[in-house]
Amino acid sequence: MTRDELAEKLDRLDPGASLTIPEEMLARIFDVATLSYNSPQVLRNISDFALEHRCTFSFHQHEGAIPCFEKDDTF
Repeated sequence: MTRDELAEKLDRLDPGASLTIPEEMLARIFDVATLSYNSPQVLRNISDFALEHRCTFSFHQHEGAIPCFEKDDTF
């Protein structure tokens, strides 16, 4: 998936819906080796990207957690 494809998916989400993206795929989309709390700028960039598409981004760094985008339920 490319960043443009992710943007399109986010734009098409219904209000309140969510989209999970495997951590490895999201890291590739944003040109980083891994997602980590040790790289707050990368997480901020992804959060800013989400906001551009009226979504929020959540990432919990623990075993089995999958990064998630959730569409804002108000416009």
